[in-house]
Parts: sequence; C-alpha cells; structure tokens
Amino acid sequence: MRPVPRPPVRNRMVPMSESGRAAPSGAGPPSSFTWRVDGGKTGLILREEVSRFLKLSLEESEALIDFGSVYVRGRMERNPGRILEEAETVSVTFPPYGVKRFYELNPVRILFRDRHLLAYDKEPGTPSQQTPYDAYNNIFAALLRFLRREGSRKTYAALHHRLDLETSGLMLFALEAGVNARLGRIFERKNCRKEYLAWIEGCPDLRSWTCDAEIGKIGGKYRAVGKGKGKSAETVFRLLHRDGDRSLVWACPLTGRTHQIRIHLAETGHPVSGDRMYGAKRAERLYLHAWRLSLDHPVTGKPLRLEAAVPPEWNVPPEVLPEWEDGPATASK
Repeated sequence: MRPVPRPPVRNRMVPMSESGRAAPSGAGPPSSFTWRVDGGKTGLILREEVSRFLKLSLEESEALIDFGSVYVRGRMERNPGRILEEAETVSVTFPPYGVKRFYELNPVRILFRDRHLLAYDKEPGTPSQQTPYDAYNNIFAALLRFLRREGSRKTYAALHHRLDLETSGLMLFALEAGVNARLGRIFERKNCRKEYLAWIEGCPDLRSWTCDAEIGKIGGKYRAVGKGKGKSAETVFRLLHRDGDRSLVWACPLTGRTHQIRIHLAETGHPVSGDRMYGAKRAERLYLHAWRLSLDHPVTGKPLRLEAAVPPEWNVPPEVLPEWEDGPATASK
C-alpha cells in the first residue's frame, strides 16, 4: 500500500466540551487515511498506532476512536486498547466538524409511539445512521440514547427505510426484535405505501406518470441504466402544483432502491430542487420529504397511517395536497 500524507493541521480535533444542537456550519469534506500495520512489530495498541501514524496526541487518538472515526479491517473499532495484528488495515476519517456531540433526538418530532414502534420526523441534514467518521450524531444512535435516558430495561431499535442525509420526514423504527422481523416482512412484501413530496425544477408536461428506469452503480454513483444492467425500480409520480419555474410533485416508490426518487425525477429532466448530485442548481436544501406511510400494524394488525407534516418553509398550499388513499398507487389518479 502506498504511503499516505499526514493530515493537515486544520483537521485536528475540536475539544469535545464544545457542543451544540445543530451541525457546525462551514465544515469542509472529511479527510481519510488508510495504512497497514507494520508487520515487523507485535503487540501494537490501536490508540498508540493512530497517534504515531497521524502525529496526534493520545487524547486526540482516543477521541477519534470513541467517536467512531476509526476502522480496523473495514469495521468500526471503538476499543482504543485493541491489540493490532500483523498487516491489519487501519482507516481513519476525520470528522469535518471535529469530535463534537451536537445532535439529540427532539421528543416533539416523535409522530407515533407504542411499545412496538416509533415514528420520527427526521430533520434535513441529519444522517439516518452512523457515517464512516461519526457514530454519535445520527437519528439511530440518538434514539438509543433517548430510550436509555428513559430508563428502558431493554434498549432496542431497528430501522427499515433510511432517508438520505438532506431528505426530511418520516422514519419508522421497530422497538422489539420480534416486531422487527414482522416489520421487515411487511416492507419486503411491499405491504406498505410510502409517499413523498418534492419540489422539482421546471414544469412537467404530464399530470401523472410512472418511471421504471433500472438503477445501477457507475463510478461509485447510483444512476439510471439500461434494461438488464441494473436493479428494477419503479416510482409513481403526480403533479400537484406549479409555482413559477418549479413544481410540487407527489411520489410513491414501489421499490426501494438507493436515491430512487431522485434518479427517476432527474431522468424526466426535472431533478429535485437542490439535488446537485443529479443535475439541479444549488438551493437551500434538498427539497425531498418523506410525507406519509401506511401499513397494517405488525402486532395488532390494525391500519396505521403516519404523516410527517410538510415543512412550513416549503410554502405548500394545503388545498393541493391529496387525501389519504388505500390500495396500490397508480399514476392515473
């Protein structure tokens, strides 16, 4: 493996006592470093190896490990005292905002809760789960901390549908392992209905349509690909409202591919506003919102309808929003 440069001074850690509620602004992209442990040495301790290779203090090294920024053999390692084996690979990704613990679950955003399930209205800009450099500031980890603070004897949560970093809206968690398996079957068998809202660039000619472009990964990026070259994907769209040079659309994904709605809208020539990855102009945020989810409760069997209110800053006229529907989604309604 080729030698890698040492990290620049700007990536040094911010003291952990500096904390807040929102992600620090102005942070650049994370910097990553990977190397193999010297085969001629034995008994190397992880915190000391990270400190030696990256020229950090032991305190900074331990802070990175505790924050979830250090991986050994491709897996996160939270034990600073781990003894490394010969030729093991160590990777460190520096958090762009330092090892700041700034995110906690907001109880006001809990949409539904019983002993089996919890639904949460995710804020845009917060990861659904851990990132390669941060195991603390995400919805999943925050939910586990929230449950522990309540004094729950058993702390368990499982997530079945993840939202992209900049997507807001509804996320559903199972709070029991047995319920998790049942919920998984509901999603696998598509016995649920997921509805999204998005502001898109331009004004589509059609009032409703279905996109079934397959999705594959090319050069590390998910894209629409030709038939037989990717995984099947299908999304139903309806035009709800036109506002100048943008439009509000309703989207119902019938499959669950990564970036599916974003890719399918970009394929129509009308990417989600703010989605620079798929050709949109810069905007304040990615204007995609997980709006509604309907399914039968995995334990009681009763119909469950969950909704995350449209962000008020979207300025959506209430009268353009459709009523709840039952049955499979179609483009013609």
